[in-house]
Amino acid sequence: MAPLFNWLGNLTFADPVFLYLLAFSAILFVIWTFFVVIGFFSKPEKTFGSKYPLIGKIKLWGIFVLLAEVFMVIALARPSVSGGTIKPAKGNVEAVVLLDVSFSMKASDIKPSRLEIAKREISNLEPLLREGDKIGLFVFGKASHIKLDLTKDFETFFDQVLRANFPENLFNDETAFFTSFITVLEHVYQSLDGQDAFNDGYAKGRPYNPKKRDNRIVVIFSDGEEQSLKFKPEALEEHMARTDYLKELPKVLAEYRKRGLKIYPVGIGTRKGASFLSLLKGYKKGTDYTEELEKEWAGQVTRLDKANLSALAKATGVDLSEHDWTVESAQGNARNYLEYAMDFNRSLLFELNVEGDNEPLWQYCLLVSIIFLALGIATYPFSGYLRKTR
Repeated sequence: MAPLFNWLGNLTFADPVFLYLLAFSAILFVIWTFFVVIGFFSKPEKTFGSKYPLIGKIKLWGIFVLLAEVFMVIALARPSVSGGTIKPAKGNVEAVVLLDVSFSMKASDIKPSRLEIAKREISNLEPLLREGDKIGLFVFGKASHIKLDLTKDFETFFDQVLRANFPENLFNDETAFFTSFITVLEHVYQSLDGQDAFNDGYAKGRPYNPKKRDNRIVVIFSDGEEQSLKFKPEALEEHMARTDYLKELPKVLAEYRKRGLKIYPVGIGTRKGASFLSLLKGYKKGTDYTEELEKEWAGQVTRLDKANLSALAKATGVDLSEHDWTVESAQGNARNYLEYAMDFNRSLLFELNVEGDNEPLWQYCLLVSIIFLALGIATYPFSGYLRKTR
């Protein structure tokens, strides 16, 4: 409110004498109100089929003409603001980045690897961030790990992104071999709820009703591949786990819609793909992985799964059809798409700028006056008037 009062304090009139005409407008308003009230109480008793609208055309005509006269008088007084203008401005955005560090992101169908390309694309967010924005980071495979809550500390965020990597040893770490979008998506909204509850002063354990927001997005950098869904389950336990997984996903996405969270994926990889065995390059058999793993992966290919990623976006109301949202070569990038995602979800604000030269306002008042006058003419009961003059 303070900027508004400052702006009003800088409001001046070049010909303030015309403002005395507003007294005439006030008198007209009192007279118009008097006759409306008299007419309301003196109207005949309602008969069958008759209608008495509270606001009829004649009343509307009088209101519009009176408002037109008021703004015409203000325009004659030639108002201006000393160094003050009202300009639309974009508000802040809160982006949660999900970085896929599952083993398929080691594929070098895009060199040097999908993960390195993902890091490069995340770095494109840096020039898009403004003062007041917030950004957070989760890394995920089969499990999900929060690296950074929503924060304004951009330097720490990009440092954490650079640190993301694959495990040095693959023994006893199956989380690197699989991707679970349900796990990370559920972790994200629950984590955001906890952070929001804390910021709103809720005690730990106290029920919290999440708010629907229009400036918060989730950006996924991934090849979109869910290895557990690629292969036909053999054991009954595997079949039941897959069925439960597919049932749970719509519930998780419903929670996103409830909170206004939109998912913007950045697909990384090629549809030709790369062999799973090529992912083992740099690891030693028997030391870093087992011979059984090598046999299991023989003949398997990891590819960019656009359908899976686009389905997540569509479920949260994001249309990807007009955007280049995948990176399928080392030369490609999603910079324009990321810029769109960030700017589109910034809430619109009206900023009061109290710096600069004198800004005349009379032309805006005149325009408003003309609009009200046109509305008055449009609502004037011409047909009734013409019938009375015959």
